[in-house]
Order: sequence, then structure tokens, then C-alpha cells
Amino acid sequence: MSKEMRFLVFAMEYYRNAKSLTGPEVADLFAKRGLSQVVLDNYFLYHIESPDLMVQDLDAYLETGKPPHW
Repeated sequence: MSKEMRFLVFAMEYYRNAKSLTGPEVADLFAKRGLSQVVLDNYFLYHIESPDLMVQDLDAYLETGKPPHW
């Protein structure tokens, strides 16, 4: 498994805990709303910053449908 995929698993688990979701709920959300791709596209930033900021970015993406921009 690549380091990016390991991080995606971490991101999904972190988001699941932050939002009190079940495993199936977070898997469905990441798959249907494109959150997996957002995390992978921003891996180099997310793996060095606070995971809480990643959660904020993902929530903003869910609200706006636009990927985060820096």
C-alpha cells in the first residue's frame, strides 16, 4: 500500500471520529462526494498539517462543492 493510500485510510478514520460517523457512513460519504480524491490531491499538505484543518477543508468542500485552494 502506498503512503498516500495509508494516509487516506487515516483521513477517513480521523474524519469518522471527528463527525461521529460509522465506518460504512464515512466510506459512503468519501466515495459518493469525492472526498477521497480531495484528500489524495492534497496529500502533500494534509500529511504535514493538523488533521483538524483537513476536516475543516473537507467540510467546506461538502458545503461548496469546490476543492480547497491555497
